[in-house]
Order: sequence, then structure tokens, then C-alpha cells
Amino acid sequence: MILYKTIALKFGHHLENEMPVDMHGPDGQRVSSEEIRQHWQQVLSDLSSARIYLLDHNAANYLDSLRMDVQGMPWEHRPESDIQDYVRDIELPRDLIWIEYDDRKLWEDRCARGVTTLDKEELSNRRQRGFLFDNRSPEKLSVSLFSAMTDTIFLDAPFVLEISKSRDGRPDFNDTFWKPQRTVVAGFMRAGLLPDEASFREYFEEHKGHLTYDMVVGFMLFAALAAREDDLISQEVASLSTSQAKTARKFGKAWMTEVLKSHVTIRIGPAGERHLTEQKARLRFEQAQAGSRATPTEHWVAEHERRYADGKVVRVRAHKRGQPASRDLPTRVVGPRVEV
Repeated sequence: MILYKTIALKFGHHLENEMPVDMHGPDGQRVSSEEIRQHWQQVLSDLSSARIYLLDHNAANYLDSLRMDVQGMPWEHRPESDIQDYVRDIELPRDLIWIEYDDRKLWEDRCARGVTTLDKEELSNRRQRGFLFDNRSPEKLSVSLFSAMTDTIFLDAPFVLEISKSRDGRPDFNDTFWKPQRTVVAGFMRAGLLPDEASFREYFEEHKGHLTYDMVVGFMLFAALAAREDDLISQEVASLSTSQAKTARKFGKAWMTEVLKSHVTIRIGPAGERHLTEQKARLRFEQAQAGSRATPTEHWVAEHERRYADGKVVRVRAHKRGQPASRDLPTRVVGPRVEV
């Protein structure tokens, strides 16, 4: 499935055929049917104007591994400012951008890289995930997260993360605001998904964690595209086939051809392949080293004195110790960095 097509088809169908009912919002105020229709229309309009990027699972894994080079592994406890300072210098190529990938595949790759552990049930609950980056305002950058539940059902974005911009127009991650989408949260409440305040807070914290952690993959995409030509391979593809577009026009569904115009598929390139190959080899090497009593890698020992209990002193000359590094271990491949 492609999530952004599912959203467009669902909301387009609703606008043509559905008349939503009034609901109560999270603030207790009425959410009118017209507000709901305006929300559907706004999402369709944003998707129509956005540059759409679809990442295959190797590309998403590669970009996430580059993020870990900057952010560090979870147990390294590096300051958040490391990744924030890196991300704020990345230029977004368009004011509206949609980035989508297979979240289940990404977490499977994260488990394989030793970043985390998830059981089969936790993995089975993950599917396509899409981020909408809205950079149109000079005061803030807004990011929304949409998640697929099945091939035809998805969760609309219940909150928008608004990141203020500093004087230089860069995002300031120390000044953020979470804006609830009243129509979406009201729909969740009406469906019984958020029955009380405790469940609302729990869902909010979970959604907040997913959005803030994984939106970095989107920034890494543009760092990689700008840094090297062969890290990633991009190809623009029509979102509708010729026959699908013809059928849409025949039945007067102009919104389909207006919203579902084209998208850019992102696949891994030669440099990205080398990076992941090196990473896998190093992980196997480190696991083998940790699980054995292998001698250390060859290194120089400086000249020193060795003193014994009987008072004897022996001067040991400088010498090499350990085994030479394996020739099968690839040379470190460094990921892209933004030039200052």
C-alpha cells in the first residue's frame, strides 16, 4: 500500500459522499460537520501541493543509520543538542513535503543493527508511516504524523508539532508547541479510542515520542541527497497509471488526478550499499570479539620497565602486540555531513 494514496482516496470519497455529524471536541466545545469537511479538504490540498517522497526499506534503514552516527546509540547518552544542531542546518527543498516509509521494516532493521529489541507482536502493529513537513510559515515549521493501521485504514494526525524559527529562519527545537487537531481528536473520542483523560495523555505521549524520534529520518534524506550523488537514487513516478487517470476523469473525480499526480521513489545507491555492508561486517566482528577470548587487535606497546617481587627490574623494549586487523573487515564509510 501507499499511505498518501489511501488518505487521498479516503478523504476524497468522504468529501463527495459523506456528511459528517457534529461532535464534541477535547475542550468540550462542539466540532461542526463543516469543520470536519474543511479538515478533509485541507489535508487533500496539502498533499496536492506537497513534494511526495517514498523511501524503500533499504533507503530508510540507511538514513536511520546515518542518524545514529550523529545521535549515537541509545546507551551512549549523547546530548540531544548533537542531533538538533545537525538537523537545524539542513535545508528543506520545498515548503510542503511528504515523506513515507515502511515502519515495520525500519524497526526490523533497527533490531538487526542492535539498536533495540521488539517482539513479533510489536512489529506486527507497525505499517506505513507518513510525515507532512509544512515550512510555509516564516515563524514556524510544522510536522504531522499519519500512520496506517491496515491497507485501507489509517490514523489521521491528532497533533501537529510546531517548531518555532530563530532569526536566521532555522528551527529552534527549544521552542516547540503541540497543537491538537480538534476534528481528529473528536473523532477518536467518538470512536471510543480515547475514553478518558488518562488514555488521552498516554496516547499523546506515545504519539509525541514517535513523531519527534522518527521525523529525523526525513531531515537525513535531504542531507544525503545534498551531500553525495550516489548515496541514494531518486526516480519520479506517476502516482496513477494511465488507465487509472483516464477512469478518474471519466467519472468526474478530478480531485484524484489533482492530488495523486506523482511521487519520488528513493532507493539506496552504491555509497549507501557500501555503508550498510561495512556496518553489518563491523557488527558481526564486534559480536565475535565480545563473545570470544580473542587476542586484541595489533597495536604498539611503548618501552617500559617491568618490576618483579624479588626486586628485579627488566626494561622491555617497544614492540607490537596482538593480531593484525582482519582484512575482511571493510574500511569505515563515513555518512554525509552538512557543509557549513
